[in-house]
Amino acid sequence: MDTSDTFVHIITFFVFCLTVALSVRFLRQHDRLPPGPWGLPFVGCIFHLDKRPEKTFNDWAKVYGDLFSVRLGTELVVILNSQQAIKDAYVKNASNFSARPSNTVTARLSNRKGLADAPWPDWKNIRSLSIKILQDLGMARNSTEQRIYEESEYLLNALRQLNGVPTDVSHILMNAVSNIMCSMVFGRRFDYDDQDFKDLLLSNHIVMTKLQGSAPLTFIPILWYIPMPFKKELHHHYKKRKDYVKTIIKKFRFARKSNPLPESFVSAYMSREEEYRNSKPGSKHFLQHFLGDPEHLPMIVLNLFAAGTHTTAIGLLWTILFLCLNQDIQERCFNEIKDNIGLENAPSYSDKQKLPYIEAVIMEVHRRASIVPLGLLHAVSDDVQVYGYTIPKGTMVMANLWAVHMNEKNWERPEEFDPSRFLDDNGEIVNSERILPFSIGPRDCVGSQLAKVEFFIFLTRLLQVFKFQLPDDVHPSLEGNPGLVNAPDDFKIIASLRQ
Repeated sequence: MDTSDTFVHIITFFVFCLTVALSVRFLRQHDRLPPGPWGLPFVGCIFHLDKRPEKTFNDWAKVYGDLFSVRLGTELVVILNSQQAIKDAYVKNASNFSARPSNTVTARLSNRKGLADAPWPDWKNIRSLSIKILQDLGMARNSTEQRIYEESEYLLNALRQLNGVPTDVSHILMNAVSNIMCSMVFGRRFDYDDQDFKDLLLSNHIVMTKLQGSAPLTFIPILWYIPMPFKKELHHHYKKRKDYVKTIIKKFRFARKSNPLPESFVSAYMSREEEYRNSKPGSKHFLQHFLGDPEHLPMIVLNLFAAGTHTTAIGLLWTILFLCLNQDIQERCFNEIKDNIGLENAPSYSDKQKLPYIEAVIMEVHRRASIVPLGLLHAVSDDVQVYGYTIPKGTMVMANLWAVHMNEKNWERPEEFDPSRFLDDNGEIVNSERILPFSIGPRDCVGSQLAKVEFFIFLTRLLQVFKFQLPDDVHPSLEGNPGLVNAPDDFKIIASLRQ
């Protein structure tokens, strides 16, 4: 036997021993884990998933229970498949379930900076400061409502210019919704024809689309180091967004040396940075050490922009589609608006009390569409006991929000679009606690209140002015597209002026 053969046998022996050791460790650990399906080595059950993973998880929950574990690629993941399981983890055990995984695609791209992927406890402090600044800017108060109403007029004008021609209005809705966040973050809105604005929205759309198919990079991390065309495009547009935001921030930093800055999230954050730089050890400002890292601000802005644009615009798009397919529901919405606030008056969020059917429609859109079907990935920050099982530190956690919204035990005929399920016999709102459109717990959506106000005012204003219909030859599917955000298939609508 020559030297090369001996070397091969030694390597084979060590690989065998390592495989046995890892298998034993896995089997011992598996005894303490929540039950779940067995997968293949190195890939786990990732190839057992349907194109809609939330449906596969729901099927597995019928076998293993509402809290089960599964290996996706090389990663251990715990699935929460009921409202109670999600609440028990994200609320009752929030201190253990509020971390973020370190190897997701977004964490790698952001270098764990910003709101979405910062590690604990930086994330807690960043979130607290961000919410405080947004509240100081009037988030969900009259000043923000006025911004939304003013932007709705630009939206209506854009739709009027279509002259009833069948059109995909997704980009128009995206323009309007993103401008609300731009006005808060940058202190200004952009014309819909502004080329920089169009480029930013295009890059944001491509990033969100590419993230849809990036799950294998998270669950099989070695793939991150293999060249792939879609990954290159994702990198390009992610960097393009970040560079755009950095350029604006650089202009703000230069301008504030000699001129007052417009009231905005960026200018307010910069003031906090200055307070931190001038603070003394032990002061409350000095404890916010993340303010000393200039990489956090552009990532926070991107997080706010992406979260405050994509999901709300997609939600409005789903609403228009459901109303096109259910003209009786659309007419009931119109009549409720006409009878209770009129067709000429500017809607405000306080009108929600006068328009319970509109509110029920919005709730039913969130339920039926499940716009973020699996929420964002969480991670366990320390070993934790839940339901008698041990979930080890670092385990990824997914909340199957789609399963909550489509549970046949809670919803009669869940596939149907029926806003009346949120109204009692007196027309009052019920069952609002049974949907989780923004997740729950400390790591729920930071802009949820702003999104609620936007959704209500934009929708009410649209229905005051337009009737929406599908062209005769258009029959869009209600299945939606799988991924991080559940968007409807592309479709065209006819927006007809009511007066």
